[in-house]
Amino acid sequence: MANRRRYGQITAPFALALVLVMSASAGAQSGGQSATLEIETRVVNVNVVVTDAAGHPLTDLTEDDFTILDGKQPQQIAFFSAINNEEALSSVPALPPDTYTNRPVGYGAPQNVTVLLFDTTNSGWVSQAYGLWQICRFLRRVKPQDHLGIYVLGHDLKVLHDFTQDASDLVAAIHRRDQLRCRAALKPAALKQVSASEANLLCFLCGRYYQFHFPYYTDPIPHFSHEEEFVAASEMTTAALGAIARQLSTVEGRKTLIWVADEVGPMEDLLSDNMNETVRWWRGQRVPSLPSLPSWENGFDHERLARLMNDAGISVYAMSANGYWAYSPMADLDRRTGGRAYYGDGGLDSYIQRALDDSRFSYELAYYPNHNKWKGEWRKIEVKVNRPKVRVLARGGYYALPDPVPMQPKSRVEFLSSVAASPINSAELPLRVHTAAVAGTTGPEIDASVHLDPLPMLTRGRRGHWRGNFEVVFMQLGDKNRFLDVTQKSVEADLNAKEYMDIAQNGWDLEAKLKFMPGAELLCVILHDQSTDEVGSVRIPLARYAAVLAAH
Repeated sequence: MANRRRYGQITAPFALALVLVMSASAGAQSGGQSATLEIETRVVNVNVVVTDAAGHPLTDLTEDDFTILDGKQPQQIAFFSAINNEEALSSVPALPPDTYTNRPVGYGAPQNVTVLLFDTTNSGWVSQAYGLWQICRFLRRVKPQDHLGIYVLGHDLKVLHDFTQDASDLVAAIHRRDQLRCRAALKPAALKQVSASEANLLCFLCGRYYQFHFPYYTDPIPHFSHEEEFVAASEMTTAALGAIARQLSTVEGRKTLIWVADEVGPMEDLLSDNMNETVRWWRGQRVPSLPSLPSWENGFDHERLARLMNDAGISVYAMSANGYWAYSPMADLDRRTGGRAYYGDGGLDSYIQRALDDSRFSYELAYYPNHNKWKGEWRKIEVKVNRPKVRVLARGGYYALPDPVPMQPKSRVEFLSSVAASPINSAELPLRVHTAAVAGTTGPEIDASVHLDPLPMLTRGRRGHWRGNFEVVFMQLGDKNRFLDVTQKSVEADLNAKEYMDIAQNGWDLEAKLKFMPGAELLCVILHDQSTDEVGSVRIPLARYAAVLAAH
């Protein structure tokens, strides 16, 4: 049976080639031939940035200029592409009304994606103030046509500006902040004069999202010990970065995550977020001793984050929020993913600009690993370019994992619940949903028409049949992500060659009629491959539908 595990994004032309080969195999089976063609889809994709000594991108390289070593063994490049990420996208038709998708490419997304994550969970309050000041300096240089996602990690993950939108709201918000100053800009009367998105950005730019976390001499989280707070912060960080990885996993071109934080894991050098205690410490006065901290260094989570980022093809730029140093595992994450770690006195705003400059021009390479060792170990990748005095940025390796093992029922429920509660869509599996609200015989209902492409979830079995095991889950959420209703539809696919070809051309449609739950604010539709645990999700606001039903 063919293995479908992917080690990074398969770009569109290469994926198309695989589909054509697979289709030809299915046709041969339907023609009565007994030969079986096994298709190996273990593909490693590597996005590469090459710059000269001055930091300018090299744009004239060819496939012959590159050498890829996997475990010090040369690999044959199976796919090569040079990507100018500054070329304008051709216009495409907008989505029909009441239609939602988790694949923004083709619907306004840029060819390269940059997300700036302002991490207040893993930063002290002084670092947050300094980091935000530097981010504001950078945003004053942003142009309205630029694309930049702004996410904030605190007690939850907030999306303040989506990367699929241009930066016009960002430009307006930073201009209004500078013009009125924060105190005047945040007055209720002033916030009513701007859009909801611009109001959220103003709150961010003026420090409303600072998180005063981990004070040792007060207890901000009832019934939580300090050790439990550290564990909760670690779990929140891992969940948030996992959600970002799933969102960007299918986006083509250069994908950059600018992660602004102090450090990740036990913060042994962070004295306190209590201002009075910190000032006393600066003055050399006696302060209470700190409680004992966990002895572990959060190594498992760092390994997991490296795997998440590499599987999604995301280059991490770890940037010190305090401007002086970064915790070593964060720096290790950038080396593994093909980014850069910045800490020092050069100015955080200039570091952010350097990360964007790296995204101007990149190369996409793919190869089939020939080691045949899939036991979960870390495989080191080295990319060489036969030009003198160049800097090469590429992922440092990947985890050679065997076939995935489906999750147990308890962890499956927790996993799908976290996907539904995330503020961003997961895009590992393509999904499109059309919704309508109707007055049913027993009360308001939601008609949901789901269109999906099951090909990534199908494997070829015996006698030319294609099989898959997946589910579509509909979750209605209320205030503060409170779960109100869950409807699940399981699909056991067993397709012959003719049915497979029809699905390949037209996709698969699934209809669902849901009871509109009182207080429901959001419908999350999740496509879950139960063989690999890959997911696709779409979040649909329900406020408009509730208003329409109430009017009738």
